[in-house]
Amino acid sequence: MSRASLRPIGVLAGLTFAVFLPTLSAEFVYDARLQILADPFLHDAGNWWNVLTFRVLGMDVLDFNRPVHLASLMVDASIWGREPFGYHLTSIVIHVVNVVLVWLVARSLVENARPATASMTSLVPVLASGIFALHPLVTESVCEPSYREDLLAAMFTLAAVVVSARHRVESGLDVSRAAACAGCCLLAVASKESGVAAPLVMAAQWLALRPGDRSRFWPAAIGGGLMAVTGFLAARFLLEPSPSKIFEMPPVYPGGSFAAAMSVQPRILTLYAQLIAWPVNLCADYGGWSIQHYPLPLALVVLAILAGAGGWAAWRDRRIAFCLAIILLPLLPVSNLVPIYRAAADRYLYLPLSGVACLVACLLDSSWLKANATRRQAALVAALVAALALGAATLQRQWVWHDQFALWSDTYARNPMSFNGANGLSAALRLAGRGDEAVAMARRALDLSGRERGDVWITLALALDQAGRPEEADAAVRTALEKQPNLADPDARVAALAMEPEEADSLKRLLARIR
Repeated sequence: MSRASLRPIGVLAGLTFAVFLPTLSAEFVYDARLQILADPFLHDAGNWWNVLTFRVLGMDVLDFNRPVHLASLMVDASIWGREPFGYHLTSIVIHVVNVVLVWLVARSLVENARPATASMTSLVPVLASGIFALHPLVTESVCEPSYREDLLAAMFTLAAVVVSARHRVESGLDVSRAAACAGCCLLAVASKESGVAAPLVMAAQWLALRPGDRSRFWPAAIGGGLMAVTGFLAARFLLEPSPSKIFEMPPVYPGGSFAAAMSVQPRILTLYAQLIAWPVNLCADYGGWSIQHYPLPLALVVLAILAGAGGWAAWRDRRIAFCLAIILLPLLPVSNLVPIYRAAADRYLYLPLSGVACLVACLLDSSWLKANATRRQAALVAALVAALALGAATLQRQWVWHDQFALWSDTYARNPMSFNGANGLSAALRLAGRGDEAVAMARRALDLSGRERGDVWITLALALDQAGRPEEADAAVRTALEKQPNLADPDARVAALAMEPEEADSLKRLLARIR
């Protein structure tokens, strides 16, 4: 790689790292508190064999179906123990790598269509990958180590695209390159289920960008990737531990049925489109409140317009067809076609956002813009302003993921119908010594959960006890045990990753008092 090529890589890497510097001082929040602080699995070197051989697929472990993700966390655990700094550093570095990969893909799209001879043409992939690097939608995946799985799935998917893009017809089968692509597909799906899109993205790359390439490389690379993905998924479902002490409740469709989920999904997709174009009201726990302003008829109209525009653009420019594949294919596993634990999340858009960046590169390189220098300059300036604005929003969004109180305060403010937001905020208020406020928020969480969840009654009991109301706290504990008898064994709840150790110790004290 030439010195001229290294210059934009250095700029992008440095800018991305600088923007995410605040995350290095963040605490563990959300699932990371249980997976890294409470669960001993990552910190036991004896588990390396199970992870590296994929035997973990048959073990009752959090993220048992994502061994590559587990391996990355175990590397951090071996170096940093339970200190959050190193975990955040690793996630930022992986994001930087992904930014460089997006730049490589965007550059190949621009230069293959028209050899780069002008500085403006060279600027296009930098601006496009900068939008991906600095978009606030990426903060959830970058700032929460337990969501690193999306970073890894994206890295190996993009790596497969970059490796396959360097194939030349005269190389014939190109066995080593095809094997590398298949390996990337395996690592992508072993990072997260959305990695199933990796061989499909390569197929779109072949059909859209290399339609005249009839060498055996593409069938070998894509076929090998499909075999790797299929084999992994078969093992994942055949070996899945059942029953599970960790996954006590199976995921359900939003609305309770497949039909109800499919009536909600267009509204979720419309929300995603809005978050990409105008990232406001990002939330760690989306729900009906988040899509209330998108009734189904409006959502269907918006999606029809986007589909029509995308189809027309792809017909005019085959590069755009490939970009749309990167956007849409990774969304299929998280589109509620099967029940998943979270119906919508920012992290689901991490890999699709790389496709959006490549789409921006193609649009900035369109013949319509290149035909008029003034028009093209205006478009490049607009892209630069957008990247800077997104970077400012990302700086602000990182502080939401800095600590428990910041996260749950923001979540409840963005979605006041969020049970997770209210319950988490109550616990954060209690830990901050604000007992009366914690009680009020716990009662709100009870209302949102239907007053039938024993763990929420425990949240209320702990808040009442801290607020100096022991009799009410004892009554709440008794109600919790009626609703959920297994709460009588706090240590077992910690082992099942359903309760933090600090909460378990407090609960033991209350249980001892009522016995």
